[in-house]
Amino acid sequence: MTTQNNPNDRIMKFLQADPEKQALIDQILDGRSATPQPEPPAGPLLLGMSAAAKFIGVSRATLWRMVKSGRLTKVEILPGSYRLRRADLLALAAGEGRPS
Repeated sequence: MTTQNNPNDRIMKFLQADPEKQALIDQILDGRSATPQPEPPAGPLLLGMSAAAKFIGVSRATLWRMVKSGRLTKVEILPGSYRLRRADLLALAAGEGRPS
């Protein structure tokens, strides 16, 4: 019988593990994810032009230039009323180029 399949060896490995590793193993055995789930972004999903400009630290004129150049996609919520997606702004700020 190999060491990996021997239940006694596995139990001994668990008992000799540091408390942090034991806690991760306990989470897996309880059916919980061992990796923490990221917090969903707080705040609105769509931002007005002024709020979006402030959010990424540029002027409204620069923001409109980004929209016209195709770096950001505007969402028309009413005729003549536009918003930008928070996810697109975060992607732009992270340097991920044009969002999909």
